Amino acid sequence: MSKRGKIIGVGGYSPKQLTNEDFVTVFGKPAKIVDRKLPHNKRYSLIDLSTGKIEMSNTDMAYKASMAAIDMAEIMANDIDMIIYSTLTPDFPVPPCYTILQELLGIKECMGFDIRSGCAGFGTAMVVAQQCIATGIATRILVVGADLFSSRHSIFFEEGIENYPIKALYNLMFFGDAAGAIILESTENKNEGIFSSIMGSTKPDVPFGSILEIGGSRNPYPTTQIPKENWPLSQNGILTEEYLPQVLIESVEKFLIVNNMKITDFMHFVFPVASKSMGKKLFDHFTDLDIENVVTIGEDGGALANAAIPLSFEKGVKENKFKKGDKILVYAGENTRWQHAVIGLYWGI
Repeated sequence: MSKRGKIIGVGGYSPKQLTNEDFVTVFGKPAKIVDRKLPHNKRYSLIDLSTGKIEMSNTDMAYKASMAAIDMAEIMANDIDMIIYSTLTPDFPVPPCYTILQELLGIKECMGFDIRSGCAGFGTAMVVAQQCIATGIATRILVVGADLFSSRHSIFFEEGIENYPIKALYNLMFFGDAAGAIILESTENKNEGIFSSIMGSTKPDVPFGSILEIGGSRNPYPTTQIPKENWPLSQNGILTEEYLPQVLIESVEKFLIVNNMKITDFMHFVFPVASKSMGKKLFDHFTDLDIENVVTIGEDGGALANAAIPLSFEKGVKENKFKKGDKILVYAGENTRWQHAVIGLYWGI
């Protein structure tokens, strides 16, 4: 019988919440303008608005989330034989974050790698983890999703609040900082674990919806060739609102067809949705989808990228939504170049 990865532990770390009102107190009118354009009023954030300083790293957050998952799984850190770490805001270009996390956890030896991606990254990591378990490469895998956006904004605080670019302020208020983790363990029980998945990128002809232009080999340092407001991150909101719902609907439809299933075959849906308009398109298309069965971190944390899926799992556990054996459909998708991953699983805890 083929092996599957079943979830035996989940954990998350979320820093303090900052409200739009907190930003208005510091930034004044520009924050009021951003407030009117945002889909949410709160986000998790590590930044000190009085100084722009950050007291934790991406891997510090990941360590806290991972320890929570390890505790729930009732295992030791050294029982983990692989770490897959998904982030688009790593501590450093190299070494990979998984090696830093390995040290923090005190794991003597393990395999691992980083996935450099946005909101689709954690779903992609789950798909790859399942393949590693199915082929026998690993038996117990720690899958981590973590992002620390606010540190990319600290440079603007050095130049004074009055010079803060409003587009950069929008992104600081739009995204959140957080980390989440799950532990997948090998099982041969056909009623447990990941039973099917798809992933890919299906719109390569559509321009990017967001991009981090600073920090790679093309532009390793901030440069005047890139507008200052785009240094932390650049987004195309119009493209995002148009194409991200399409990616979600098309990829979920493909998954259902491949598996000869209906949307009503699932008890719960882990579908992080970025805005109410996107949610409306989703529910207008899948008319049998009950909003009460959708588990998401919602608007509490801001846009959380790689942390959104695992924190949604954590929320489902805390609110006692999931029962062992429940069939769950997980969707992860992003607007960078429209990547996606869809996973069907039986809840294992």
